[in-house]
Amino acid sequence: MIEFRYLRPEDAPLAADIHIAGQQGTTLTLLGRSFLEEFYRAVCCSVWAEGVGAYDDGKLAGFVAVAVSSDKFFSEFKRKHLWRVSIPAAWAVIKHPKIIKYVVQGWNYSDQTLSPERECDGLFIGVKREYLRLGLAPTMVKTMFAWANSIGIETVTFMIEKRNRPMRWMVSYMNDLYVDHEFEVYGRPMLFYKAPIAANLDEAEMPKGKPCTPAHAYKGKKES
Repeated sequence: MIEFRYLRPEDAPLAADIHIAGQQGTTLTLLGRSFLEEFYRAVCCSVWAEGVGAYDDGKLAGFVAVAVSSDKFFSEFKRKHLWRVSIPAAWAVIKHPKIIKYVVQGWNYSDQTLSPERECDGLFIGVKREYLRLGLAPTMVKTMFAWANSIGIETVTFMIEKRNRPMRWMVSYMNDLYVDHEFEVYGRPMLFYKAPIAANLDEAEMPKGKPCTPAHAYKGKKES
C-alpha cells in the first residue's frame, strides 16, 4: 500500500539513489552521492525546505523536494552543510573538470530563478523506475500542494530542462500553468514553470505524519 508522508533525514541515501537514477550525467549527480545525501538531509532539516515521499510498505518509492524560499535555503545549505561534503565534492570536480563552470554558474541559482517569497520552488521530483506510470508523481505533487497551501504558499514553480519532454508532460496537467521565463543553468537550457496553488487543490490531501523540522509559515496577505 502506497503512503504519502514527509521525507525523513534517514531517507537521504534512498533519495540520493532516486536522484542519481533519474538525473544521470547532470552536475548535481556528478558532485557525488555524499553531496546528494547531505543535500536531502538539509531539505528535511531546514525550515526553508521540505520533502514529501511515496512509501510502499515503508520503503521510499519516490519523492518531491521543495524550497519555500530558494534564496534562504541555498544560503543556509552553503553555510551549514556544504563543508561536510567539501572534500568528496572537490574530488568529484577533479574527476569531472568540465562541471567547474556549471558549479560556478549554479552557485547563484536563486538569483536566476527570480522567485519571490511565497513561491514554492520544486527542487526535484523523482520516482523509482519500477514505480513509473503508476500515477505516483502527480499524487506526490498534489500532496505537496496541500502542505504548501497550509503554510501560506501561493505559487509553485518548477525548473525543467527544455529537452526533458517526459517531465514537461508530467506537469502539464496543472491548472493555469505557464512558462515564466527561460534561462541556462548547469550548461542546460531550462524552462521555469509557475502555477497557482489555489487552482490545483482538488483532491489534494496533506502528507501523513509530522515533518522533521516544520517549515516557515507565511502569515497574512502578500504585500503588493
